[in-house]
Amino acid sequence: MSSLRKGRTLLVALFAFVLLATACGDDNNNNSSSESSGPPTTTSKVPEGGTVTYASDQEPTGWNVNTGNDNLAALNYMTILVYPQAFDITPEFKVVMNKDLLTSAKQTKTDPQTIEYQINPKASWSDGTPISGKDFIYNWKLQNGKVDADVGETDPEAPNPDDATIPDVASTTGYDQIKSVTGDAKTVTVVFDTPYTDWKGLFGNIMPEHILKDVKGWNESLDEEKIPEWSGGPFKFENYKLHKSVTMVPNDKFWGDKAHIDKIVVLFGLTAEGLPEAFQNDEIDLAYPQPQVDLLDRLKQNPDLKTQVNFGLSYEHIDFNLLNPLLADKHVRQAIAWGIDREELVARTVKQFDSRAEVLNNRIWLNNQPEYKDNAGQYAKHDEAKAIKALEDGGYTKGSDGIYAKDGKELSFRISTTGDNKLRQDTQEVLQNQLQKIGIKLTIANKPGSDIFDNFFPESGDFADADYDIALFAWVGTPFTASSNQSLFVTGGGQNEMSYKNDAVDKDFTDAIQTTDPDITVQKTNAADKQLWEDLPTIPLYAKPTLLPARDTILNVVDNSSTYGPIWNATKWGVKQ
Repeated sequence: MSSLRKGRTLLVALFAFVLLATACGDDNNNNSSSESSGPPTTTSKVPEGGTVTYASDQEPTGWNVNTGNDNLAALNYMTILVYPQAFDITPEFKVVMNKDLLTSAKQTKTDPQTIEYQINPKASWSDGTPISGKDFIYNWKLQNGKVDADVGETDPEAPNPDDATIPDVASTTGYDQIKSVTGDAKTVTVVFDTPYTDWKGLFGNIMPEHILKDVKGWNESLDEEKIPEWSGGPFKFENYKLHKSVTMVPNDKFWGDKAHIDKIVVLFGLTAEGLPEAFQNDEIDLAYPQPQVDLLDRLKQNPDLKTQVNFGLSYEHIDFNLLNPLLADKHVRQAIAWGIDREELVARTVKQFDSRAEVLNNRIWLNNQPEYKDNAGQYAKHDEAKAIKALEDGGYTKGSDGIYAKDGKELSFRISTTGDNKLRQDTQEVLQNQLQKIGIKLTIANKPGSDIFDNFFPESGDFADADYDIALFAWVGTPFTASSNQSLFVTGGGQNEMSYKNDAVDKDFTDAIQTTDPDITVQKTNAADKQLWEDLPTIPLYAKPTLLPARDTILNVVDNSSTYGPIWNATKWGVKQ
C-alpha cells in the first residue's frame, strides 16, 4: 500500500500509506462501491463562487508530505491540489498521466530502462518560475538515499558532523534504483540501474528546486506552521491558523482548468462525534471521518447530506513491536493469531454498518483486487486450543490470575491507537476480551487524536525509541502495491516500525520491484505475504471503508478512496446559491 505513512491514517509508503497495484495499475478494475444515499450526481455546469468548509480528521505536523515526519494521508489529500504530480490516481484506482504537468511520459528503452518526460510548456510555479528538469533532478536527489553535495552536506561522517543534514524521506523506493536524471527546461530523462516496475508512482508531490534548494530547505522550510507560499497546482495554501484551520484558494497562475469555487476552508480539531451537529449548524459542508457505526446513523438523519461509503485500498491491522522480548517470541505471536477471532471482530465492528466487510487474509492485496490471494493458511481460523498449546510449547505457564507468564514475566501488553475513535476502541475491547480467554492481558493505551504515532514512529527515526507493544492503525494504499509496501516490511525499511527482518521477504520485494513483468510482481508480493503469515510481525484485520458525508449544495463531490481522498477533484466543484 502507499507510503503516506501516518494515517496517523498512514499512507503506506506515503504511510500510507499509502500502496499501488500491478506493474503500472492501468488495468486495475477495483471499483469502489457506494451505499447509503449514494454519491451526488456530477454535472459539467456549475455556478461560480462560494466557499466549502471541509473538516479534516487530522492536522498536518508539517507540509512536506514526502518526509517521514509529515507523511500523513490527511495532508496528501490537500497537497495533491497544490504540489505537481506526474501521474494521478482515479476513483477506479487507475493510474493516469497528469496532463496539466506533462504532455508525455513513456519508456523509451528497456536496457537500461529509460523514461522520458515532456513537461507541459505552460507548467510553472506560482511565482512565475517554469517547472523544469531541475525540479525532477532535485526531487530525485533528495529521495534516493545517497549523499550528494549538490543538495547539501548529507554525510554524518563529514568533517563537521554537527552541520551534517540528512534528508528526511518517507521512502527511497524507486528513487534509489535510478542511475541518473537529466533534463533541460522541459525534457527529463530518467535512466534506471535496475528495472523498476512502478515507475509511474515516482515524482509525486514535486517540490520546487529554486525555492527549497538543498536538504535544509527540504527538511525545515515546510515544518509546522511554515505553509508553502508557492504552488504548482490548481490551489494554494494561505492563512494557516495553528490547531484551527488552513485555507486553500485557487492558484491564479495555474494554466489548467480553473476552480469554480472561491475557497476551501479546512478545519482541524472537530471530533467525529461533533460532526453531525456541525453539519446541522451549517459550520461544515464536507468531512472525511474515520467510519463509525453510530456516526453513520446520525448522518443519515440529516436530509441535506449525501453520504458515500466506499471500500478502497485501506486496511486495518495490528503490528507487534519485535524489540519487546515477549513479542519477539513467535509462540506468543502465534497464540495471538489463533486467539483472535477475526470473524467475530468484523461482525461486532465494521460489518455493523456495511455488510460487505470481511476478514482480510493478505497484507499486500485487498479483497477487492483481482490479485488478492488468501495466504493466511493455518492462521485463517480462530482456534483457542492451538493458541494455548503454542504458549505452553513456549514454556509459559498460567498464573492464578489466568495470565500466562515465563521467567516471572506476564504476557501483559499495551495496545495503542488513535484516540477518540470509537470503531478502533471497540476493536481494542473485542481483542482484549478474546485474548483474555487464552491468558494474554491487553491494556488499552491510546493518546488523543493522532499523537500515538509519535510512539510508533519516533522523531529520532530510530525504531529502538518506539514506545508501544501492539499498534492498531490503518495503511492507505495506492495502485503501486510492490513499491509502496516495501518500506513497511523490508529490513531497515523507513516505515517498518515493527523492526521486522527476513531475508526472503527482502528478496521477494526486490524481485517484485525490479521487473517490468506484472505477473512476477504479483507472484513475488504474494510470496512475501505468505512469509509474513509464517513470521507474524503483523496481522491484517479487514479492509477499511471510507465515509464521506457532504452537503447536497456542494456539486460534484466524488470520493477517491485511494491516497487521493475527498477533495481531489475540487476544481470541478460548485456551490448551489
